[in-house]
Amino acid sequence: MQEKQLIVTLISVLSIIIVLILIMVFSSFGKKTVVRKRVLKDPNEILEKRKITIEDLLEIAANRKSTKNDLTNAVMKVVKEFPFPPKVKGKMPKDAKLHLNFVLLISSHKQADAKLIAFMDYELKKVNKEYSTEIDIYENEGFRQRANRI
Repeated sequence: MQEKQLIVTLISVLSIIIVLILIMVFSSFGKKTVVRKRVLKDPNEILEKRKITIEDLLEIAANRKSTKNDLTNAVMKVVKEFPFPPKVKGKMPKDAKLHLNFVLLISSHKQADAKLIAFMDYELKKVNKEYSTEIDIYENEGFRQRANRI
């Protein structure tokens, strides 16, 4: 008699434990936990959030993970909002080096295709006529570095 009572008690305790476990499992399915990862220096975030500098656009062009879309947006910003500084007595100022480095980085980027580079070349030369030879030099150097860039 005592064995039967012990077995019945064990079975009822185990069934209660199993029911509680099932309730916990099913209730956890109803809850959605959202985990957001913050990616630092997202190119679109840089372009949309604050006043952009040429250094920000250089960072996008130098980032190996930048997409073709990111590069296109950066090229458009440089063409529209960042004209090259004027030459002083035929010599280019130090600020112009940043713009030319942008040309180099875009030309050597693995995601940049011929259409993007041709567009950049045409638009930059149209806006900055006195820098056309420098743009060509930096663009050609970017093509040379393209094979070496990882």
